[in-house]
Amino acid sequence: AGGPNYPVMKGRRDGTISLASRVRNNMPRPNSTVDELLRLFSSKGLNKSDLVALSGAHTIGFVHCDQFVNRLYDFHHTKQPDPSMEPRLLKALRMTCPPAGGNTDVVAPCDVMTPFTFDHMYYGNLEAKMGILATDQALFLDPRTKELVQMLGKDKVRFFQAFSQGMEKMGVIGIKVGKLGEIRKNCSRHN
Repeated sequence: AGGPNYPVMKGRRDGTISLASRVRNNMPRPNSTVDELLRLFSSKGLNKSDLVALSGAHTIGFVHCDQFVNRLYDFHHTKQPDPSMEPRLLKALRMTCPPAGGNTDVVAPCDVMTPFTFDHMYYGNLEAKMGILATDQALFLDPRTKELVQMLGKDKVRFFQAFSQGMEKMGVIGIKVGKLGEIRKNCSRHN
């Protein structure tokens, strides 16, 4: 997709247990506030710059309507759409995602301008009020992260560098040592 290259450490130990119940508190939700995001990232040894750079992964990929439909019809239980969403985007998304009873397989691109290219357009989308997820748009709306969004939106090289650094830092979160975990022979299954 055109993204950066970065080193990936080999030989790390993976856990032998994978439980969905452990995921919720360890992953951002589509409507997390910037406070919640900063707290979560900080708990993993990541900082504000890492948060903004790693959120740029949303430059590729798609999201199911149920992850953002509240922004289209009932933002914060107001029975109104999110006022921070660009009106043409709102109209297009409403055509795809009904308020209820729609096809659960319907998705929208996280980056509405270049959904199949790993680039820095994601940040330009946020400046243009075209972030799909509330968490993404919040990065531009919050004064603590806005300047970083603007900076990465202007400089693809800087975005790639910041993203690569964030990925390297994420690669060492929660490393298991000693006899904990296992080094997998096949990454997709336990030994």
